[in-house]
Amino acid sequence: MRIALVTLLCTLGLSAFGGSRARADEKKDVEKELKKFQGTWTFESVEAGGKKLPADQFRGMTVTFEGDKYSVRAGGNVVEAAALKLDPSKTPKALDSTVTEGPNKGRVYLAVYEISGDTLKVCFDPEGKQRPTEFKGESGAQTLVVHKRVKK
Repeated sequence: MRIALVTLLCTLGLSAFGGSRARADEKKDVEKELKKFQGTWTFESVEAGGKKLPADQFRGMTVTFEGDKYSVRAGGNVVEAAALKLDPSKTPKALDSTVTEGPNKGRVYLAVYEISGDTLKVCFDPEGKQRPTEFKGESGAQTLVVHKRVKK
């Protein structure tokens, strides 16, 4: 009985250690992924409900990522700010955005993202009901935004 108890405790201890190690690795992956977002990005294109929106609607708008937060600016004014939660282990990579400032304050956007060099693609459900599974702004409930990194 005593040996069984010691074995059980050792197994639980190893499981706990392994579990915390996995969480530490996940945290490092998220931190590494967040670094890719840092900086300012322009709006290259926006497609919503199967329609490409006119580029001049977004001219002069930027999104700036700082840590796990971002702000969207138009003409120097913040029009929206939010906190990010990334899950790079998903395919495609997942992003939850909780709006902290602006007319959509409190709304959570479920999104997928892809960063390739200086291009960031984000596809989200503006109603926050369902996470997209691909990068298409074709369906009525999805918006696809392509950003380009601002060179310093």
